[in-house]
Amino acid sequence: MRKPEQRWRTRLHEAVPEAPTAGGSAHDERFELRFADGRRGWAWLRLDQQIVDAPSLEDPELVHALRCWLAARGRFELDLRDESGTGVHAGPFSAEDLGDPPAAAPARRLVTLAPSNAELVDALGAFDRVLACEDSSDHPPQAAALPRLGPDLGPDLERVAALAPDLVVSSLSVPGMERIVTELRARGIPQVVLAPRRVADVLDDLRRVGRRLGLVERAEAVVGELRAELARLRATRVEPPVRIYLEWWPRPMFSPGRDGYADELIALAGGINVFGDREGASVRVEPAELLAADPELCFVSWCGVAEAKLDPSMLIERPGLESLPAAVAGRVYPLDEAFSGRPGPRMLEAARRMAAAIQRSGLRRGRGD
Repeated sequence: MRKPEQRWRTRLHEAVPEAPTAGGSAHDERFELRFADGRRGWAWLRLDQQIVDAPSLEDPELVHALRCWLAARGRFELDLRDESGTGVHAGPFSAEDLGDPPAAAPARRLVTLAPSNAELVDALGAFDRVLACEDSSDHPPQAAALPRLGPDLGPDLERVAALAPDLVVSSLSVPGMERIVTELRARGIPQVVLAPRRVADVLDDLRRVGRRLGLVERAEAVVGELRAELARLRATRVEPPVRIYLEWWPRPMFSPGRDGYADELIALAGGINVFGDREGASVRVEPAELLAADPELCFVSWCGVAEAKLDPSMLIERPGLESLPAAVAGRVYPLDEAFSGRPGPRMLEAARRMAAAIQRSGLRRGRGD
């Protein structure tokens, strides 16, 4: 399936990215807005402010699309202005505002569009309601028998519509997913939108989806279990915390910043994120910066790579990292991204595994030892 050109689509227009401007940031984008009646408009979006030409503001669904663009980048406050700088729409919003209101009856026919969403439905004991899921869902085991809809950033929405689900559990956890959420809305397909950035958001999502499925008590039970595990992890953390580097991608190197759940998971394990002073959920780093950060422990947890194929030796073999003390000492460990990279009910397993590696390393002893 050909990758769609547009970044989002409403019933009246689609937004097509223009070439990046020199010196612009990753969250500084310009779009041509192409309307079904032949008109052309434009939008210039930054995390702190969004500017759209006045005629395009007449599309009543534009605010929803801009909120989706922001949420996929971890921002939940809109500051929309026209080309003169006049404020049009401003204020905070939540992921719940981006989906459809609950139906009168519990949803019985579901589609999930992210691995973490399939796992959340399973934690609620309702995976037997799932009709199909996107390609990378691998838990629970029953997912293997389900029809696949394509990648999480490009599912086949025609097939989703043909399934006629009562509810799609969609996501805005990474940039690009705004296309999916806006197109589901344009097609009139009911959805609940999840955009978790912190552990607490996952607990809220369990409750939200539990209400939509008529499983409120089950959701509260799961939340209670996760809260108990959070308390246990906090009670057994090592002191002082171990300096940790967690790698999401090797070339170029990406690591968690301060604004995401992975930073929390490191802290729960008894660590401190060596790049936790940087803004953003994910930040690009250079070998020289990692050397300067001097982590005591490193974890490789590459997106989309099975744990059995994670090779810690690739870290020290990179030019510039031959002398990284943690790597020289053999303190580089694989960490399954099915736990560290998915904001869902199994994410605390990443903290447990990192805590166990800290214990094995002998760098610290936990308070519970």
